[in-house]
Amino acid sequence: MKGYRPVAQSYDEVDRASSELVVLHDVLSWREFHEVALRRAGFGQVATYPAQPDALQEHFNQSPNRHVDLIVFGVQPQSEMSWENLRQLRGVFSGPVLATTELQDDKAQERVRALGIQDYLAVGEFGEEALELKVETALTAHRINTMILENDLRTQRLFVNILTVMVRILESKDPYTRFHSHAVAKWSRMIGRRKGLCEEDLDRLGLAAVFHDFGKIGVPEAILNKAGALTDEEFAVMRKHPTIARDLLSSLELLSDLLPAIAHHHERWDGSGYPDGLKGEQTPLWGRIIALADAYDTMVTRRTYKDPMAMADVRVELDRCRGTQFEADLVDHFKAILDEYVKVV
Repeated sequence: MKGYRPVAQSYDEVDRASSELVVLHDVLSWREFHEVALRRAGFGQVATYPAQPDALQEHFNQSPNRHVDLIVFGVQPQSEMSWENLRQLRGVFSGPVLATTELQDDKAQERVRALGIQDYLAVGEFGEEALELKVETALTAHRINTMILENDLRTQRLFVNILTVMVRILESKDPYTRFHSHAVAKWSRMIGRRKGLCEEDLDRLGLAAVFHDFGKIGVPEAILNKAGALTDEEFAVMRKHPTIARDLLSSLELLSDLLPAIAHHHERWDGSGYPDGLKGEQTPLWGRIIALADAYDTMVTRRTYKDPMAMADVRVELDRCRGTQFEADLVDHFKAILDEYVKVV
């Protein structure tokens, strides 16, 4: 496609000021929303057009030096013309595309992926911060994939940089996350080692644990930091964070094996958890491990809404939830770890 170029091969964070984005949306108010949100996030080159087949050509006709790093395409799920325009776009543009809808639409997401577009966001539900992060990850994921195809040995350094950016964004939302996520990673690795996982799996499990609460970036701070009990409506919002994390991280191919654990770390052994009410071994092992490590660290640390629990009370709670909330075998492993850990410290 004329004017397309790979994202700059830099090993630092995405250069937002020079990244050129094109927003295609048939609704003027949503074009303006995307443009304002992206400019506010520091993306200095944002052009907007109606989502018509000739929009890109119009973009390039305005200047011979123009290019496109990423297209944000607003899908109207009920309009077959909208889908046809997206299909035509995919046929002529080989760069990264982020498809957005106003509200979450699982069928629309499936159609988007069938067109070979992995990045999707219900921007009306998740808001500006989610749009910022999704664009950032789409650009960096494309850069990673390009470098992998070229067998560039510096990919690993770039990948570490990307993870650092993501964690920093999450930490800015919730002051407890920085320490909590890494503590959960530590305990998860220890449980996984007891369970017999190999070192490679332990590394991936630890990384999944670091990102297990990543979806809280889509939860309002008033809910995250509320001192008292959440209302039913607030808890319903909080319950979305595992699937928000899955959707936001889905554009990074190198994280694909982590997504099931991240999405299902709030399932319960008895099937009464969320988001899908998985029961027993239907929940991925890594998700079951993270669920236990997550609950333990929550119990023993101070939060805005509670004081830390005494270790004796924690053990009582672990026994109470053995075989209901948590897999019995994992609880037994974890209690043995605690016995050893207490002796050491």
